[in-house]
Amino acid sequence: MKTTFKFFFLSLFFQWASAQENAAILDSVNGKEIDSTISKLNNYRWRFEFSIGESKGITPYSENYFSTNNKKKFGVLDINSYTIGATYTLNRTIGIRGTFAFDRFREKENKSKPFETAQFRLGIEAMVDLNSFLKFNSEDSRFKLMLHSGIVLSTFQEVTSDKNPISGRRELNGGIVLGVMPMYRITKQGFVHLDLVTIHNFRQHYTWDGVYSNPDQNLYGHMINVSLGFSYSFGKQLKWKSDNKEIVDLEAKNNALQKRVEDLEVKMNDADKDGVPDYLDIENNSVAGVAVDTRGVMIDVNKNGVPDELERYLETKYGSVEQSKTITKNNDTESAEFFKRSIDEGYISILFDIDSATPNAVSYDGIYFVLNYLKQNPSANITIVGYADAKGDKEYNKRLALARAKNVKDILEKSGIESNRMNAISGGMDQTVDVNAAEARKLVRRVIFKIN
Repeated sequence: MKTTFKFFFLSLFFQWASAQENAAILDSVNGKEIDSTISKLNNYRWRFEFSIGESKGITPYSENYFSTNNKKKFGVLDINSYTIGATYTLNRTIGIRGTFAFDRFREKENKSKPFETAQFRLGIEAMVDLNSFLKFNSEDSRFKLMLHSGIVLSTFQEVTSDKNPISGRRELNGGIVLGVMPMYRITKQGFVHLDLVTIHNFRQHYTWDGVYSNPDQNLYGHMINVSLGFSYSFGKQLKWKSDNKEIVDLEAKNNALQKRVEDLEVKMNDADKDGVPDYLDIENNSVAGVAVDTRGVMIDVNKNGVPDELERYLETKYGSVEQSKTITKNNDTESAEFFKRSIDEGYISILFDIDSATPNAVSYDGIYFVLNYLKQNPSANITIVGYADAKGDKEYNKRLALARAKNVKDILEKSGIESNRMNAISGGMDQTVDVNAAEARKLVRRVIFKIN
C-alpha cells in the first residue's frame, strides 16, 4: 500500500509540474513575453466612449465663404466637435455602435465672410474588428483597428446672422458615415482612440456656411471629422476562442493536463480515512481506526461480520463468550432477567448513519451484548426489528429498515447463532421524533430486538 501511495503522489506531482510549465508557455509565445497589462484579458459586452475633435465641412459652400485658412499649409486646429457613443458587442468581430455628436462650423482667420452654423448628429453603425482579418489578436497586442459604417441623421441650422434669409430655420439631413478607428489599450478595460470619419449627406439643401442653397449642390453635402477620445469596456464578460493556432494548441494541452490532475486528485480522495484511495477502496465506509487490507476491507479473519480489532476490544471490555457463560452460571436468576429486559425493552439498540444499512462503529457493543446473551441462552429466539427515520419516501425507508435488520441478523449468524433462532422484519419509519430535528433522527435510525 505504501508503494501504491508513493506511485500516485509522484504521478500527481509530475502532472502538476507539467501543467505549470504549459501555463508558463502560454505567457510567452514565439519567445516574447506577453504584456502584463493585457495578459488574461476579458472581453466585455459594452463599450462607452467620449471624444473631442474637429469637424470640417468640405462641400457645399457659398461664394466667398471658406472653412480653412488658405494662407496656412495645414490650416488651424479648431476643437468644434464633441461625441459620445456606446458599442454593443455581438461577437468577436462585429458590434453595433450608436453615437450622438455636436458640430459647430465657423470661418477661420482668412478672407472668408463670417458665419456660424451648428449641427447635431445621431448615428447607428456596424463596428468591425479588423484584428482577426489582419492576423493579430487582442490577446497578443494592445492595438485594435476598428472599421465602422452606417447611417447618420442630423439637424443643421444657422446660428447668429439675423440678415441671413434662412437664419433660425432647421434642416433635417440624412446620409451615410464611414470611418476607421485605431485603438490603443492603456488598461485591461480602457482604450484611447483616434476616429477618422467621412460623412456624405444626401438630403442637404443648405451650404455649410448657412447662407443659401446652391441649386448645383442640391441634396448633397460632405464633411470630415477627426476626433481623439477614450473608451471604457464594461458589462458581461465574453470569452472568445483565440485565432492564434499556437495559443489554441497550448491551451488545449494545458486543459488536458489540468483535467488529468483533477482526476488524480479525485481518485486519491480517502473518504473513510483508512489509508486506501477511494478508487481502490472496496469498502469506503470502514470504521475509523480499524485495520484494513490493501483493498480497504476491514480485516475479519473468522468471517463473523465483526472486524477483528473491534472483536478483540469487545472481548477485553465484556469478556469472551466462554467467560460470560461461567459468570452467568454463578449469577442468580435476577441478573439473567435484567439482561433479558435490557434487550427486550430497547435499551440495547444498533444505530445507523443516513441511508446506510451497515451498523456504525458505536453499535458493535450492542451486537456483542446480544450475541453473548443468545449464546448463553440457547433456547432463546429473537425478532430483529429495523427502523428508518421519517424523512423521505415511505416505501424506500421501509426497504432500508428491513435491510438494516437483515444485516444485523447476518452478523449474528456468522458469529455462530442459528438462522432459525432469528427473524428480521421491518418496522418502517419511526415517527416518534421531530422529522426536522437532525440530531433526534439519529436515535431512530436503528435496530432493536424482541426476545421470543
